[in-house]
Amino acid sequence: MTSQAVTNTKQALVKLREQLRTGELYQHLPEKIDQIINQLPHEKRTPVILPEDDAKATTKLLTLSDQIKNKEKRTITDKDLEFMLAHLGSTNPTVRDRGVYFLFHDLIEMKILTTDQLKHVLDRVLEPSMLYEHILEAQGNGAFLRSFSVMLLSLVLYADRTHYHFIETAQLEEISLAITTYIVLETDCRGYAGNKGWVHAYSHIGNVLDELTASTKLSRADKIFYLAALVERYKHLNKPLVFGEDYRLAAVIANLVNKHKIYADYLTLLLHKWQQQLMAQQPKADEVFWNRWYNRNRLLEALLIRGDLPDKLQQYILRLADFY
Repeated sequence: MTSQAVTNTKQALVKLREQLRTGELYQHLPEKIDQIINQLPHEKRTPVILPEDDAKATTKLLTLSDQIKNKEKRTITDKDLEFMLAHLGSTNPTVRDRGVYFLFHDLIEMKILTTDQLKHVLDRVLEPSMLYEHILEAQGNGAFLRSFSVMLLSLVLYADRTHYHFIETAQLEEISLAITTYIVLETDCRGYAGNKGWVHAYSHIGNVLDELTASTKLSRADKIFYLAALVERYKHLNKPLVFGEDYRLAAVIANLVNKHKIYADYLTLLLHKWQQQLMAQQPKADEVFWNRWYNRNRLLEALLIRGDLPDKLQQYILRLADFY
């Protein structure tokens, strides 16, 4: 069941996006997104329903994978596809990551899925019960389903862009809004989570945003919108991102700002506002303050190290370096 706060957040973002598209809102979009983030509630943790058949699922997924790779199977049944989706939130990395994700990747690369099957996967991973599962609760097992729904979404977008071509502009705009909402809501910064394996939500966000950036159907306003949401959420994260997310997102940002001057200019605006906020603060003997400080530093360093940013933006970030 989707939290009312999640629904309200998406509705608020719909209004902001429309104001951006019509020119009513541009300079102050970051502040409006900040207001939404600051008003998000922390919900009580509730039980996460997990698959309980790890051994059976592992055997089934590995068997399917071998049959696909050995070309013993040239199709996959809808029932098997649904089995995969039902195990996407498993906390067992052999099932979730090396099982469902690896198999789905092979199905995409070998073009085994039908268009109808790919449409079904797209519809499923966009369901609030998958994409926003337990998202306003303290970090817990719901993050695996959310994060890997985002990862599968990136594969569907890749498959559509390179081969299937069924996603129309209106649906792509809805996907962009859904992932922007996810970014605003997601606070789980875990990378590798012990024996449960990868969460890596912010790396998976990078995969989806790269696909959206590559699209010629999505408007500049939509791309500015998710860029603003990414930066505003990033600066509010309370835990460190130390599993390569900075380099992954630096690649996403560089990819976008090199598309057109408008994106480079808007990123400069976002970074300038961020800098102003930091300069107005006094350093605190506070873990959250320093986690945010060093998250920012690592992101700026990852951008600078690339060396492929537009020159004016590169020079601006170099000047910011004097303050960190």
